[in-house]
Amino acid sequence: MLLTSYTLPIWLLLIISVLALVSIIKFLLLLTSSKKAEYSKYLEDFIYDANWRWKWEKDEIIDIQCYCPKCDSILVYDESSCHTRYTEVVKTDFICEKCDSQIVTSIPGGNKKYAINAVKREIQRRIRTQEYKK
Repeated sequence: MLLTSYTLPIWLLLIISVLALVSIIKFLLLLTSSKKAEYSKYLEDFIYDANWRWKWEKDEIIDIQCYCPKCDSILVYDESSCHTRYTEVVKTDFICEKCDSQIVTSIPGGNKKYAINAVKREIQRRIRTQEYKK
């Protein structure tokens, strides 16, 4: 087959073959990525006594925010207990400014980054156990 003469130059046939192969691979990847995971519609839940909402980027949770269950305002955080030696309780408080600066929830264990990651771990646990479907 390689010794047969063609009316097109071999280099042109190689380029066409490579482009065709790349197109087929892209098409197959597009088909598999269009079948999003079922949990990608799971965007909100009540965790640690507050409403949490997030987005998915591939299989990662992004833009996670905490909302007040009463007025639906975004909660602000206070991690001041993480920066002092005078208390043994290390926690992050999530506070609603609209509801008279009321503490809506507290997540023990660390600063805001720790608290957000604790919520992400809970979301992933609920996905693994299929609890999010209820």
